[in-house]
Amino acid sequence: MHLVDDERITKSKSYLHHRGKPVLAMWGWGFTDRIGTPSQAKELIAWFQETADPRYRATVMGGVPAGWRTLSRDSRTNSGWSSVYRSFDIISPWTVGRMVDAASTDYFEKHYIEPDMTECNSLGIDYLPVVFPGFSSHNLKPEKPFNEIPRLGGSFLWKQMHNVIRSGSSMIYVAMFDETDEGTAIFKTAETVDQNPTRGKFLTLDADTGYDNIPSDWYLRLTGAAGRILKEGTQDITETVPENP
Repeated sequence: MHLVDDERITKSKSYLHHRGKPVLAMWGWGFTDRIGTPSQAKELIAWFQETADPRYRATVMGGVPAGWRTLSRDSRTNSGWSSVYRSFDIISPWTVGRMVDAASTDYFEKHYIEPDMTECNSLGIDYLPVVFPGFSSHNLKPEKPFNEIPRLGGSFLWKQMHNVIRSGSSMIYVAMFDETDEGTAIFKTAETVDQNPTRGKFLTLDADTGYDNIPSDWYLRLTGAAGRILKEGTQDITETVPENP
């Protein structure tokens, strides 16, 4: 109420709207490592969708477990979560770390993303798949490998975007713009090791063998290229990374 009435953030031209309402994201309901019950989730979602005064209502996006549809993997198994997930206006399953290379990306697409999209389409729910450039949580968790999920010069990210666009997705969530602690940031990044600070260990864009000429804004450019394809609505995306996006 404070954000709407006092800060007036939903009046900004920069605030995202969808289905005629401001978008509100709720992330974490139903994950095995998160608190909360199905009844609590239902009450909160319903408030934003129909109970609240109209000026506070929103299109509600749920950041949900990858196993939301079958109550498996990272999802709680209580049957009450099934209806919670299906009450969102937009469903966005979290997939960071669920894929590690091209083969697992194809597997995940076939066994999770495509069935998810079919389910959402049948329910009139919008589907927002998550893609990510790579992953490294070594500085956060020293026991983890330094370059746990390699970026491979953008081919790993592009493979994910190719698959979800070819599967019919009309929107994509790129994780993340600036999350450096898990090595998923797509904003400008140091290109080579010699650009690193003298102290600490940092993952640079030349970390993978054979990919040593990656410009600092490469992942912004790849994301922009995919965004243009989505806006065109053509699904015309190449399998290989563009030479100059």
